[in-house]
Amino acid sequence: MRNVVKNFDAAPFDLTKLSDSVQSLYLTDSLKEKLVVILGATSTGKSSLAISLAEKFNTEIISADSMAVYKNFNVGTAKPSPAEMQRVPHHLIDILDAQEKFSVGEFVRRARAIITDINRRGKIPIVAGGTGLYIQALVEGYEMQLGMSNAQCVIKSSSSYYKQTGELIYNALIYGLTTQRAELYDRINRRTEKMFADGLVDEVKNLLAAGISPHAQAMLGIGYKETVEYLQGGATLDETILKVAQATRNFAKRQLTWYRRMNYITWLKI
Repeated sequence: MRNVVKNFDAAPFDLTKLSDSVQSLYLTDSLKEKLVVILGATSTGKSSLAISLAEKFNTEIISADSMAVYKNFNVGTAKPSPAEMQRVPHHLIDILDAQEKFSVGEFVRRARAIITDINRRGKIPIVAGGTGLYIQALVEGYEMQLGMSNAQCVIKSSSSYYKQTGELIYNALIYGLTTQRAELYDRINRRTEKMFADGLVDEVKNLLAAGISPHAQAMLGIGYKETVEYLQGGATLDETILKVAQATRNFAKRQLTWYRRMNYITWLKI
């Protein structure tokens, strides 16, 4: 029997109500730092919503996307455009070279510092992305320890603020964008076709020509590894597009499964 993740119970998406909730958070007295989170499966419009809210409240966005950290990986990661990043300050985008590794511990370490800085300036940062582990570790206050071998922060998964207190470490509004499975898969298929139309093959060609190894961590992301295979003659372009769409649909299913553990998410149906 196939393991099918059920749809989330969700209220209809209402931007006015969402904005009112964010405004209320600004007016709330709190000893905790404040945070807004926009998450969801790939292709649900997280970035667009985050940009709209950030412009309305004159604030900044922290990316929670494990692939957006890499420089020159643009088309296949669906990063915000240069124009969008000029409109709204973004953090944790284009911070690493392709061969560098990025971990959940490193994300939390960097994100915490940015959240503190933005709160001190009287704004509420918006975390936007689909890497569930990153967001869960951040808002639940997972304890970090320094790895002796690589000097990177790693999670002490047995301990967190949330497990100890039943509360999130931030005064946070956490919204998840969702839709019916058929609609989500259709969005993913259309987004995959658009990525190739927008030049994913040329992007990967240029990355390889620049000396980036096909085995670099960034090259193992969905869309990139399949395109490398295509360029090496391992598949036709049509087969590659189908492979990327299928891999992305599988990834979306894993995202939804992960979010099931985060019972503090308020789901909104787009």
